[in-house]
Amino acid sequence: MLKNIVGQGKTSIDYYREKYSVQAGEEAIWHHFLKNNDWILGLNVDIKFIRDFYNEQKIGIENSNGSGSPKTDLLGISDFTTLVELKHSETKIFKKEKNKARANTWDFTSDFIEGVSQCLGQKFALDRSYKTKDFINEKGIMLDKNQTLTIDPKTVFIIGNRKIEFPHNLESDNHTKSQTFELFRRNNRNIDILTYDELFKRAYHTVFGERIPQNWYYDEEFKIID
Repeated sequence: MLKNIVGQGKTSIDYYREKYSVQAGEEAIWHHFLKNNDWILGLNVDIKFIRDFYNEQKIGIENSNGSGSPKTDLLGISDFTTLVELKHSETKIFKKEKNKARANTWDFTSDFIEGVSQCLGQKFALDRSYKTKDFINEKGIMLDKNQTLTIDPKTVFIIGNRKIEFPHNLESDNHTKSQTFELFRRNNRNIDILTYDELFKRAYHTVFGERIPQNWYYDEEFKIID
């Protein structure tokens, strides 16, 4: 799905959508895939194991019309809650053109910045509402708050594919983008930002117990299963 390979007249994304009757939009595809393969997130987005996910939870305090509450894609459940916000793998992190007035940096897209802002808003909303709000999953099971707490909730933002947009090499533009992205992540205390190809590398290591080949994305000979 990351490469969106065309086979028998269909892309991987189209094949997946038809097979599982997923609604239109690539975000919906990735949401469905990660929810149904939640071990990928549960083992990989945090050093602490996430044992369950509640799907599309309204996490804020609603007004009298039942609106005004932000909704997170996935609410991770362990000893403490984790918020997971998803964009799709082709969402761009950087603008196409560099701002000439800024040296050694590159401008982020509105999709990226709005996603980060959305994560911060969700984090704030969950902090305010958690004690008074009931959280119920798609099976009708209510979250046991004696077992799961919320304290400065961890937030994970998954977006884009750096192997396509800015592969880590010494080509000048990619080098600047890679540095800008890493500096932003390292100086951001509240949100863990991952790209889909990074998540895939972690999942590969979990399954096979070995590092993925460095050139895995571009090597047409590389196969996950022979």
